[in-house]
Amino acid sequence: MLEAIGSYIDLQVIAFLFLGVMVGIIGGGLPGITPSMTITLLLPISLYLSFIPSIALLLGAYQGAMFGGSISAILINTPGTAAGAATALDGYPLAQQGHARKAIQMALYSSCTGGFVGCIILILGAQGLSRLTLKFGPPEYFALMVMSMILIAGISGKSMLKGIIAAGLGLLASTVGTEIIFGARRFTFGSINLYDGFPTLSLFIGLFAMSEVLLDLLNPGEKLNAKPALVNTGKDRITLRDNIKQLYNMIFSGILGALMGILPGIGGSTAAFLAYAEAQRRSKTPEKFGTGHLAGIAAPEAANNGVCGGALVPMLTLGIPGDVVTAVLIGALIAQGIAPGPLMFIERIHVVYIIYVGLALATIALVIVGTLGIPLFSKVIKMRKSILLPCISIICVIGTYAARSNPFDCLIMLGFGVIGYFMKRTKVPISPMVISFVVGKQMENSLRQSLILSDGSLSIFFTRPITLGLLIVAAVACLLMVRRNIVARKK
Repeated sequence: MLEAIGSYIDLQVIAFLFLGVMVGIIGGGLPGITPSMTITLLLPISLYLSFIPSIALLLGAYQGAMFGGSISAILINTPGTAAGAATALDGYPLAQQGHARKAIQMALYSSCTGGFVGCIILILGAQGLSRLTLKFGPPEYFALMVMSMILIAGISGKSMLKGIIAAGLGLLASTVGTEIIFGARRFTFGSINLYDGFPTLSLFIGLFAMSEVLLDLLNPGEKLNAKPALVNTGKDRITLRDNIKQLYNMIFSGILGALMGILPGIGGSTAAFLAYAEAQRRSKTPEKFGTGHLAGIAAPEAANNGVCGGALVPMLTLGIPGDVVTAVLIGALIAQGIAPGPLMFIERIHVVYIIYVGLALATIALVIVGTLGIPLFSKVIKMRKSILLPCISIICVIGTYAARSNPFDCLIMLGFGVIGYFMKRTKVPISPMVISFVVGKQMENSLRQSLILSDGSLSIFFTRPITLGLLIVAAVACLLMVRRNIVARKK
């Protein structure tokens, strides 16, 4: 470990580490430029560098991009990344109240805390946790997704019926496209553009950002040209008390994110929404979530960056990418002549520790770069809506198009913008729809794969210890939520 730390005491390495973080924040903050795309764009540069500067550049971009998505989510309700959509639920309302800087600071410190937690879990439990992930098959993934869906009930707002309707819409949207078992095409209406289903980014940008634009344009009044009220910068800061109050939430969500990151294919968006739902379930004031509550920013951001450390576990120990970004990182390591996998811990243990230290230092660099950039970021909220709304609309269209270079994606984004507009007008919560869309496809695939393995028998879900344990946790959580709703109704 000391040798690995010593290898980073070099101006060139530090410069590339900070460069990676800055590029990552910019890439993550631009809708359509995903963390994987940001790192892919930096990959050609890393090939011309020696191993330590190249891994510093890529790990810095990884951490920076995971945080960057929260900036646009908070300021203009346009998530830069899929995981940033969870942050928008409370970040944007808080920014609308004149506390943009506070919201971004909370996102930054939560991201860094989650990043450190993920790094610690990576260092202490890489090999042991990788063995556990090998025991996860389709039944275990299905039980995990069921538990996620149960937690949606906790963020349905005052009306459980509206929450169920929203979740149903999300599940319906997740079934569009080609299903993986038999290759049948569902709800595509003969359009080749829908064979892969609805693009996640198009759905998120439409529901969160375009719906807000439509709301402001169709109900302009005098607010469109009104000059924003001056923000009291003295109050618009995160205090030490705020950080201490959210510390448990950040650590717990970071651990949850890291554990979700270890499971290949789960991704930061699922982890962020699950952490958000769990934070609301644990909260003594769940009704504050969605109104600009700091806990609603801390939980998804800590989980989002906690995924970074978790996703590196299967990459380093098994040579299996935990997500799309780690798949690109595997390519970068192979290009440097290093093959990730079990033998790496025997033959090239120094490389493992260089990656450990690089991830930790990238988190420290994120604190520095993010803190210096917050005053600049928070000025966006001071723009008049008559200037801001056209800019948001252009960003929405360009960001949606950039993801797949397909104009049809822009039409999908506009369609979900209209759906989001009517949902907001009728006070149907958007978050249950988004979460059920994220987990719906994987839940269905895992269910069908499990039933194929068991020849159609449901016993497979009750004879495997991990699956049974997760289903019991889901059932208990469901009972606790029902009890809480009964108590709240009586009050």
